[in-house]
Amino acid sequence: MDWLMAAWVGVAGGASMEAVDVIKAIKWHRQLPWNVRSDTIDPPQRRADVRPGEERLPAPGWKAYWSAGVLRLLVSGALTSVVAATYPQSTNPLVAYLIGLGALSAVQQATNFVPLMVKNASQAAMGGIVEEAQQQAQTLQQNEQQPGPGQPNGALPGPQTGSPSTGNPQPDTGVGAQQDPTGGGGAA
Repeated sequence: MDWLMAAWVGVAGGASMEAVDVIKAIKWHRQLPWNVRSDTIDPPQRRADVRPGEERLPAPGWKAYWSAGVLRLLVSGALTSVVAATYPQSTNPLVAYLIGLGALSAVQQATNFVPLMVKNASQAAMGGIVEEAQQQAQTLQQNEQQPGPGQPNGALPGPQTGSPSTGNPQPDTGVGAQQDPTGGGGAA
């Protein structure tokens, strides 16, 4: 199934979900949902997110419901087409229809987690940068401690006389050894 056909099947799933919402509203209020005013809801309940005076707002009208329905169809088609384009082998009409049914809920849930995902991704990225900087510092320290190809090391090829494996300490040539004893800075 190609992504365009999957998008249309997803739109059908979104339309089915919209039809279910309209049917539930008609059964509950005994009128079309765009004619329901907030003061006609029986019993009128006060929600925490409603400011005083909003209970008597006029009904939203058919334009608002059609706009919401069209947006649901767009979300359903878009999400279904993205999934079908990503997984073309495993997308069949049933899967596309089910994705279209739940597309609005899936997008709502995903938007709740976006701030958390962005925060975790930025922390992970910063952690990766810090780890990379630590690895580069360790590499630089190892390179400073090993003599280069043209530098004399005072020993013949073979076992090192001043290596830690033979028990003889080597002089410290790191950054700490290059600082002056007063602690006023070091040779970079």
